[in-house]
Amino acid sequence: MNIDNEESTGGLGKLGEFFWYSESQIISYLKTPPVIPSSFLTSSGIFEEKSQKRKEDPTSIILSLPNELLLAIAEELLEEYLDLICFSLTCSCIWDVTEQVRYRSLYTRLKTSSWAGGRIILLGDYAGALPKGLLTDAEKKQFELHGHDDDDLGALLYYYADEKFERPPANISLLTDKRIQANRILHKELLGYSQREPFSPWIWLWGDFTPSRSPQDRWIVRNLTKQEYVIKTRSRNLTQVLYCLIGCSDDPSVSMRGGELLIHGAWAGDRIDITLVSFHKREHEDESGWTDITAGVKKTLEELAAREMHEFEF
Repeated sequence: MNIDNEESTGGLGKLGEFFWYSESQIISYLKTPPVIPSSFLTSSGIFEEKSQKRKEDPTSIILSLPNELLLAIAEELLEEYLDLICFSLTCSCIWDVTEQVRYRSLYTRLKTSSWAGGRIILLGDYAGALPKGLLTDAEKKQFELHGHDDDDLGALLYYYADEKFERPPANISLLTDKRIQANRILHKELLGYSQREPFSPWIWLWGDFTPSRSPQDRWIVRNLTKQEYVIKTRSRNLTQVLYCLIGCSDDPSVSMRGGELLIHGAWAGDRIDITLVSFHKREHEDESGWTDITAGVKKTLEELAAREMHEFEF
């Protein structure tokens, strides 16, 4: 579950029943939103003119406005991604002018929908005490945990989240927006744009905007709370890396040998994301405060695989 988003995958069964699955949706939830060029993150400066051919006598009043005013309109729509996209699709010149604002609005939308950087925990229904400091007093009250013994909070949160937390959206495309679905004409228009470049990724989202690894790059699973990380060349087994670090339960009977190695995950409840090593180095030129725990995680997973007689390659 992601405590910050108040979202949960719901009950998955015993850990051993899904631990070795090669793929898990949670990995895509934790991949970082796109890295936006620094020049796009602020509204300072005047947007450079692009090769726009304005009509001498435009038939539309809005096209007679200077770029600065078009950009000002876009800024007003910054927090309303759908409205901003509809405005940007008015014509090619407005699409060009709004690029800076679109990226900033997109980043906010994807960050809100993403689990990256959230407090992540794989909570069992036999969990006892939660990791120390995981919840504030206000959150304990909100999640109906206030006044209960610490040793009961894990199981209580499990059942509260199973009932009250939302499921993370499987599809965040603009076409799933309730306003779009209620407007047949607008839905038809956006569906048409969703099948054309360069508009398609801005409507479907995720796909073209999540990190994509080049042959020279590697994946990095980061604990932003403890400043620790695990590095993997391929995305395969990222699921197992995550599961062996975020478990929280008092019952080692998880339908697999070695359950005692998994129920007190060192990262349970910490802020976690998955990105590329190149992105990480761009964000943290000085890595002196970070610790690489890849070797320890590799050893744990290889031991689990040996006990389970499971074919595994880190």
